Amino acid sequence: GAWLESRSPLILCGPPGSGKTMTLTSVLQSVQGVVLASLNFSSRTTPEIIMKTFAQYCIYVRKGKDIVLEPVESLGASSWLVVFCDEINLPEEDSY
Repeated sequence: GAWLESRSPLILCGPPGSGKTMTLTSVLQSVQGVVLASLNFSSRTTPEIIMKTFAQYCIYVRKGKDIVLEPVESLGASSWLVVFCDEINLPEEDSY
């Protein structure tokens, strides 16, 4: 409960097959007001795929000199958008 209430970033580490993804998604999907945006990384993951996922849940907003992504209003003001990144160690290395 304390982590959910604090809305802090979280990294789960453990061996393959230990249930990290299943446990976290099960908990998050059971919490009212949580909207789960899943990004499952692989060697085929491209920036375009990531941005397409964000486009389903976010809009671009100018904040001073910056442009940031914010959750779309249709999610509801009391909703919490959680971006879940799975297998982040799998993307292919950049050429630069």
